[in-house]
Amino acid sequence: MSQFTIPLLYEVGGRQAIVTGGGSGLGQMICQGLVANNVDVAVVDLFQERLDETVHKCEIVRNETGSASKVTSLCYDIGDEVSNKQLVSFINENYENVDILINCAGIRRQNPVTFAPGDSLEKLQEATCSIGWKDFRDTFDVNVFGMYFLTAGLIKKLGEAAQKGDGRGCVICFSSPASVHNNQFVPAYQLSKAAIDHMVRIMAAEFADKYIRVNAVSPGLYESRMTPMAADDPTSNIKYVSQVPARRAGLPEEMVALIIFMCSRGGAYLDGRNIRMDGGRLLTLKGHVYSDE
Repeated sequence: MSQFTIPLLYEVGGRQAIVTGGGSGLGQMICQGLVANNVDVAVVDLFQERLDETVHKCEIVRNETGSASKVTSLCYDIGDEVSNKQLVSFINENYENVDILINCAGIRRQNPVTFAPGDSLEKLQEATCSIGWKDFRDTFDVNVFGMYFLTAGLIKKLGEAAQKGDGRGCVICFSSPASVHNNQFVPAYQLSKAAIDHMVRIMAAEFADKYIRVNAVSPGLYESRMTPMAADDPTSNIKYVSQVPARRAGLPEEMVALIIFMCSRGGAYLDGRNIRMDGGRLLTLKGHVYSDE
């Protein structure tokens, strides 16, 4: 069989994946996609009811596809130091392999007061100061520190997987186009995602000798709890979908296709990169200045 056929390039069956934030949104999509392709999935989330929902959806996919995947749920808070350490210990003690680690868990804390061009200096100060120190701490605890320490704690498992080749020993960290654009002012979230971008590069470099691959995905507008599809929800960025060149939100199968590529033989030469799966959103983002013309 030619080495260029789809089954040989993208076969990931029989591997073990850990997916944080798997109880909703992108994490849930990814869990279902991995199960459809015969990957064993350990779903990590803070909320047991969300874990139960994902496990149920994965069971439906397994029945539809005839998959032999095993799905387990792990209820931990990766943004809490004690809980993160407990999760690391549990995985190391109970999972023989960790071929894929997908760090998808994340939160977005927004400034409750917003400034618009033309507003007063007083409104600008009020808006800028309206986010609290705790919001910054919580955001970095989950989006940065939790991701770092979970990855660090599983290095041995990931390194052993990497030795087997064909894309194993793969870490995928979820960033955002917000890490590089300043079209919106959501500083806690934007700064945490910028930190992830550089964390991916420094981890990939540090792990290079063992070729534990670390890459990032920056998704655009996908339906999730963070980005609900209701256009009238003021907290949801889905209202910007008409400004995306694709003119729509991303589809689950598109995200799953990217993840399968990154974890497989087909993506085994990809390391230290950030793939922006955003429908071209970054191309059209600009800042705004008030004009009285």
